[in-house]
Amino acid sequence: MPASRRIAKYAAKLDGDVHKNRYDATKALSVASEDAYQPTAQTLEEAVKTAIDGERAIYIPYYLIFGKQVAKALLNHTAATATLEIDNFHAIWVQRGLVSATLDTVETTVRAL
Repeated sequence: MPASRRIAKYAAKLDGDVHKNRYDATKALSVASEDAYQPTAQTLEEAVKTAIDGERAIYIPYYLIFGKQVAKALLNHTAATATLEIDNFHAIWVQRGLVSATLDTVETTVRAL
């Protein structure tokens, strides 16, 4: 495909009216989804931060990510599959330098929510 056609196709995709119409059509759904999700996310983040109190601040985002991965696995899978997924996430984060015992604490905290 010639470069001029690629550029024209890219410019057509970036048409403001197309994006505005798509945004207007889905805005209510997006806002409703965020209204439902944000209280849950806040509860999860506060619980994880409480559970990892005393850890170095630089690692907090990574423990939060692990907590969200645990919550997602519990939501999307049966108990046995969720446990396997969580074990995989746990192993990955240990390899990345997080403390295994702290990850266990985060997992226990998220499971209790």
